[in-house]
Amino acid sequence: MKINESRLIEIIKEEMAAIEDKQHDQHIDEEGGMARSQLFKIAKYAIMLHDALDDNTQLESWVQSKITIASEYVSKVTHYLEYEMNWELQEPEFEMEYPEEHDTEDEDSGETTDIYDINDEDSYLMET
Repeated sequence: MKINESRLIEIIKEEMAAIEDKQHDQHIDEEGGMARSQLFKIAKYAIMLHDALDDNTQLESWVQSKITIASEYVSKVTHYLEYEMNWELQEPEFEMEYPEEHDTEDEDSGETTDIYDINDEDSYLMET
């Protein structure tokens, strides 16, 4: 069987494409690393803002809105991973200072428990 130069070039190109496809199929995205980096940045900025604000700090409405949206987005991802993907997430081991209206004292035990506001979507996710 004789192969001319143009057919040889065509065969080489086909083989190179097949090798490239095989390497592409074996490629592993580092999405977890990217997400961890972004979450670290979110946590760092959140702690900085938390420490800079006090209960009487006045913020512009757009700032309050952005904080609320960020909180809701992170909350939704957390609830999705916990309830839909069955991940067992651990709460961080540090004490947070909550405004006084979030604390209630159980009259029977004298213990203080935290109360959180849960919107309808979060409530639905927790039930499923």
